[in-house]
Amino acid sequence: MTRDVFLIEGLRSPIGRFGGSLLPLRATEFGSTVAEALLDRINLDKEAVELVVGGMVLQDMTESNPARIVSQRIGLPDRVPAFTLNMQCCSGMASLIQATYQVASGAVDLAMVMGIESMSNAPHMVPGSRWGHRLGSGAFLDTLRECTLAGSGMWGDPKYMIDVAENHAQVDGFSREQMDAYAIVSHDRAIAAIEAGNLDDEIVPIEYEGRKGVTRFERDENPRSSTLDSLARLPTVKDGGAITAGNAASINDGAAVAVIASASAMNRYNLEPLARIVTEGMAMVGCDPNLMGYSCVDALNAALGSADKTVDDLDLIECNEGFAVQLIACEEMGGWSRDRLNVDGGSVALGHPVGMSGLRITIHLAKALRQRGLTMGGATVPAGSGLGTAVLLEVV
Repeated sequence: MTRDVFLIEGLRSPIGRFGGSLLPLRATEFGSTVAEALLDRINLDKEAVELVVGGMVLQDMTESNPARIVSQRIGLPDRVPAFTLNMQCCSGMASLIQATYQVASGAVDLAMVMGIESMSNAPHMVPGSRWGHRLGSGAFLDTLRECTLAGSGMWGDPKYMIDVAENHAQVDGFSREQMDAYAIVSHDRAIAAIEAGNLDDEIVPIEYEGRKGVTRFERDENPRSSTLDSLARLPTVKDGGAITAGNAASINDGAAVAVIASASAMNRYNLEPLARIVTEGMAMVGCDPNLMGYSCVDALNAALGSADKTVDDLDLIECNEGFAVQLIACEEMGGWSRDRLNVDGGSVALGHPVGMSGLRITIHLAKALRQRGLTMGGATVPAGSGLGTAVLLEVV
């Protein structure tokens, strides 16, 4: 028998541009700031945390097991286990799913979940340098660029995410103009949400000392006003293609952290939940890597099916936007109504720190439901290599 699991609270950093305001900090550094603020927000003693699960994609060994690093930085008890997983863009949501399983099974009562990423600090490598190159030359390998291959070179079909997006455009028959039009929707909704204060409750300002004194970073850097004319002037990434910097998610930095708990832990620590995680409504799926966008529809449909729900039962849907073409293809394939979809903008506008995004949209879904007096929502993420995750939330 499984127990109910509740999303108690979640917070995030502002999302920084590539090489922007979060560049001076490592992911575990600004992730620790968010984690500390979250525990303060809900007045939770650190002794109550029994498990930490993190998602991060672009790790290097100076941040080996980032979940444990954050645990130590914020002073959680040494006895608290922590692990970090990499499911590419699904990593933040997959960490929530794995932690939810632990609470639902009774293994733990309360867990901290993280999705963190500093794409600005993705390292370069020199493969082969350990054993020397003798008569040959060594070359720097950009792990950020390799990340967009999603490991596909290792199974003999190297496709960058831009290639997969262009394949979606061809297969699904969407024009650049349709992609640009959706990009404007994403930016306009994000800007409106920021100006209305809809995101204030989820954002933790990040402060750090630099050469020019203290920097305080408190607003997402990416959203901007655009027009169809201005987007039409942008060059395509690939000759003859349709994907541009204006209709794709950007490269970003950010952290999201949540606390989940059983009903008994809520009573013990006097906690109020944002929403119930529908434990029967969680899914992890795979699909054709060359049409990876479809995985989020497959995942959400699987979650709905296992919870005996349909898409019509969802008041809101959050779907991560890797590319505008992926979002509009999934919107059509899933039968999603746009007036319920990414109502406060998506990653095309806000940015896509790959390890963070899945948890960010889940936290935002819970808060957006409560702000609008709604009840049921679904969040879903597609990932490079053809992976997808989804979770359902119910406001209680």
